[in-house]
Amino acid sequence: MRVEIYPSALSKIIDFAATDLRRESAGFLIGKIEEDKLQITDSSMTSHSGTAGYVVVEDTEMAEIAEELSNRGENEKIIGWWHSHPRMGAGFMSRTDVTTQEKYQKMFPQAIALIIDPVKFIQTSNIEDLDYKCYTVADKIYKPLKVKIAEDKNKILLTTFKSLKRLRIDIQRVLKKTYEKDVTLETQKIKNTSEAHSIILILWTIALTITIALIVQSL
Repeated sequence: MRVEIYPSALSKIIDFAATDLRRESAGFLIGKIEEDKLQITDSSMTSHSGTAGYVVVEDTEMAEIAEELSNRGENEKIIGWWHSHPRMGAGFMSRTDVTTQEKYQKMFPQAIALIIDPVKFIQTSNIEDLDYKCYTVADKIYKPLKVKIAEDKNKILLTTFKSLKRLRIDIQRVLKKTYEKDVTLETQKIKNTSEAHSIILILWTIALTITIALIVQSL
């Protein structure tokens, strides 16, 4: 099975994973299957708990995102999950990762796992230093999949536009959960507004940079 990821989806993963490099981050992959190609058109921002060695995404997050996708009616769904391995590299899946991936493959046999270590890329801003890989699991053994960054200029611009619009929903969902855990409403409002603006600005910069680079390269 071929895997194709769009720049906007990858840039969001980079940004989410780089938010806290002291621990693993995670979210879901959104997309569709066309013939034998799995297309990752977007990625989600989710609330999760984790340490430097593992990460857990709440099951309720998947249900909420699946419902959101169904309501949009754009023929896209959750096609896997992503998580980060800060400073450990993307070249392996832990036992916990394999168990988690098996759970997703039971719900959707073609589901994949994307692992990313953004540390070197964040330091150099060189796309060649971005360490990420996609996997599937069979008989409790993880197997790497070939991944290609999408090059269709029209689809890149369209998916980037949609991805930025969807980001607002992700931010609202995650910050709402964060707010529910906090005590002071006014303090949280200020914090949420600042975080949301920072995330949007960073995401837009990364997505636009990668998009322009790919468009120029394909000319």
